[in-house]
Amino acid sequence: MRSRTAAAAMAFGAALALLVGCSGGSSAGGDDATSANLHLYQKPVQFNPLAPGQGAEQLTMSLVYDGLFTMDPNFEPVPRLAESWDVSEDATTYTFNLREGATWSDGEPITAEDVVFTYNLFADPDVASPNSAPFAGVVGYQEFRDGEAEELAGLEATDDQTITITLAEPAPGFLALFGIGYGILPEHVLGDVEPSAIMEHEFFDLPTVSSGPYTMSEFNVDQNVVLEANPEYWTEVGIDTLYLQMLTSDVATAQLATGEIDTVQISPQDLETVEGLDGVSVSSAPSAGFLRMLVNFNNFEDERIRQGLLQAIDRQGIIDGVLGGHGEVLNSTIMTPWAIPEDLETYDYDPDAAKALLEEAGFDFSEELTVSWIPGTADRDAAVQVVLENLKAIGVNAVANQIEAANQLELIENSEYDLMVSGGGNYTPDPTVSANALRCDAVFPDGGNTSLFCDPELDSLLDQGAVTADEDERASIYQDAVRRDNEMVPYLWLYVPDTLWATSDRIEGFVPHGDFAAGFWNAAEWTVTD
Repeated sequence: MRSRTAAAAMAFGAALALLVGCSGGSSAGGDDATSANLHLYQKPVQFNPLAPGQGAEQLTMSLVYDGLFTMDPNFEPVPRLAESWDVSEDATTYTFNLREGATWSDGEPITAEDVVFTYNLFADPDVASPNSAPFAGVVGYQEFRDGEAEELAGLEATDDQTITITLAEPAPGFLALFGIGYGILPEHVLGDVEPSAIMEHEFFDLPTVSSGPYTMSEFNVDQNVVLEANPEYWTEVGIDTLYLQMLTSDVATAQLATGEIDTVQISPQDLETVEGLDGVSVSSAPSAGFLRMLVNFNNFEDERIRQGLLQAIDRQGIIDGVLGGHGEVLNSTIMTPWAIPEDLETYDYDPDAAKALLEEAGFDFSEELTVSWIPGTADRDAAVQVVLENLKAIGVNAVANQIEAANQLELIENSEYDLMVSGGGNYTPDPTVSANALRCDAVFPDGGNTSLFCDPELDSLLDQGAVTADEDERASIYQDAVRRDNEMVPYLWLYVPDTLWATSDRIEGFVPHGDFAAGFWNAAEWTVTD
């Protein structure tokens, strides 16, 4: 432990020494204006809820686009644009009631038609959004996808303030499918855009019309995003201007010490150092997602290869050595506690058994196996190095491949990767959320199955669980699905991290969230003291 602490301190000191010339935030104009600087750990490319945004994009969009609801730190839905909702006893009809008087940042009213417009875009085959999964159970979905209908039949604005969603079958986990990523879009701005062209529309480069607590005034590529409080928001916004700074985690952590950054999601490696900083508070929350590695199913269809690769990785060693113990091993894609049986294979670190499995499956040890990741986050960077060392130790020709965030989705869509680090997710609330990462019909770009994995037996179990209303029967079905998921190893599950936040004491009202992409979930309530 002493050597890790010393290494973290040295990294922190080095980053601090390099801060000369690094861009910090500006001050908001006006004597009484308030501002804060927040850390973005990756560089956003665009701000489109229809696209599969990476974490930094999701963080930013959570401030610009409100959904009907969001998930609080307990992963329970809390109101946003909808102030209430009702669910029928058979879980087939969901009715949402919009806030009275809600308006867009340009003064136009937010109506039920905006919601219908947005949700139809998510489901529209011409849009081809990989985030369409929540709408697959809506009445008329398949007809819409097949071109036999122009919109979802089960999605209706019954009046200006009310939206009714009718499902073809019971779906008690329907709300959990939405998480934080389904912000409502302005029909009066985008309604005339052809669905086939909307994914690349310039609005998403700088979305200046907002339904969230902030509007975007600047997007300075590779530097920062500038957000101004939305004067039309349904509740008072506490800070006038937010500067979202794109920095590596080492530099961002060092800027906590100089007062240039107010909020950072920190690496466990930096925890001891940050806890010693004056004027900085540390808080944490259990994560709803995990750090995993996509394992290209097109290249490695034999589950023995995927099992062997997983068993070759010292996952508990990563947790102890990289996270300082702030995390746990997981052995399934589904994370909902009541769905996880006790008899899962744990794939404990065993290099000899791992090598034997690979040899049995005919794995070619001479072929390069690329390990791709977006660098710049300390714990991920360190975890990748452990993975590389572990794989090389059993004779795998593992090669590091640093990639840009802008290239990640293209590599996945073209199946041009072997292993790829992927983090985030909001998988805890309900097993239906995880289905989008597992189902055959959700293989990217049609959905969030970025390992390109397909197993009809698992699909059948996921389908059964999704429509079963009885809680005990539903739990039994999903436990069988978890056993199958655990056997097939569609992803190399690395760890579930504790999400650690460091905030300047000048920020008041910050409530930590375990999903780092939801870290700004209550930003409208924050205030600053100077």
